[in-house]
Amino acid sequence: MVALSANTHTLLDGAVKVYLRGNSKRWQATFKIGEHWVRISTGKRDLEEAKTVARDQYLDYRFRAKHDLPVVTKRFEDVARLAIADMQRQLDADAGRKVYRDYIKALNKYFIPFFGKTFITSIDHDKIQAFNRWRTKVIGHEPKASTLNTHNSAMNKVYAEAVARGFITQGKVPILTNKGDGAQRRPDFTLEDYRTMIRKLPHWIEQGKGGKSRDMRYLLRDYVLILANTGMRPGTEDQNLRWKHVTVFTDKGLEYVEFYLHGKTKPHEAIGRAGVIDYLKRIHSRTDAIKHLDFYDMLKQKWDLPVFCLPDGSVTEHLRQTFKAFLKDSGLLKCPKTGENRVLYSLRHTYATFALVNDGMDIHALARQMGTSIGMIERHYSHLTPRMKKDMFTGKRYELSSEEYASRQSTENVS
Repeated sequence: MVALSANTHTLLDGAVKVYLRGNSKRWQATFKIGEHWVRISTGKRDLEEAKTVARDQYLDYRFRAKHDLPVVTKRFEDVARLAIADMQRQLDADAGRKVYRDYIKALNKYFIPFFGKTFITSIDHDKIQAFNRWRTKVIGHEPKASTLNTHNSAMNKVYAEAVARGFITQGKVPILTNKGDGAQRRPDFTLEDYRTMIRKLPHWIEQGKGGKSRDMRYLLRDYVLILANTGMRPGTEDQNLRWKHVTVFTDKGLEYVEFYLHGKTKPHEAIGRAGVIDYLKRIHSRTDAIKHLDFYDMLKQKWDLPVFCLPDGSVTEHLRQTFKAFLKDSGLLKCPKTGENRVLYSLRHTYATFALVNDGMDIHALARQMGTSIGMIERHYSHLTPRMKKDMFTGKRYELSSEEYASRQSTENVS
């Protein structure tokens, strides 16, 4: 039998060990519950008092194990960091959902600052309500339903990590609700404003400084045109788009471009409107690594290179700010219908609006093209129904001539 030092004592037939560590004057205790070693500080300087605390803690942990309660618990920040590390590993391996970036951001910005030192098992309804009030104050307004969905999903990732590691049981996971404001009318561009934007972009490029600033403006022009003519999701699908995901094919003498898109939702294919091939060619002609190759040969080689990149192949994270600066300079930042600032996502909404109203596309085809559900299209674009059915409502029945139809199209005239 191993001899114990003068600063180590055992209780309950050796099941509990009480000891002094280093220069500490307060007694520590350790014991094993199932497969877990538990180490605690008794907080006591007196040995007999420390033994009493150690004995009580041991019996309490035994009770937890017997009644399927977590034996070992952790503070929220510890578990959140584990969840974040797991999501980041998946993102780095190109295996995780891109929405994980939003989860990580929400955890770092809101949840960890508020719940950080709280034990994961101690977060109850009252603490969550206190967090909701604090978050609203930090944001400056009541968060939208979509924001709450993202935040709730981020919190659920933390609880899933805690359950998997035995820090909490599933029955103790609180139910997170979403009482945020529903989605409102989203800012888009009218056909007139869209044409104004396309007309002003070339001049705005020439006004910019040389070097990277000018390169950013050139890229923004084609980026805007491609997003507005495909319905691609900015921030997710655009970031994942590589040249290997772009296919040009011919059918009945006409040339088409197809994109394989993946990001927020499951992967899907999307067809670009007329003109998109020309915008892609312009990006290709500015990209140093591939500009020496014939455009069509380059596509056949399936290059694993980002489509939306600067000439040196680097990907910028500042297109959002560049787009806002352009809209502000052009007097197009504020949407007159919603009163909200237009953003890159407005290009996706503009695509949907033009497809439904100008092109007469049915919602089933649009849902497939945009990689979303029919219900989502109906919820966000039901206000367009009167315009879509204007001929029926007014009793007019006529077919547009090719010239009239062409005048309604939203694509840029490429010289």
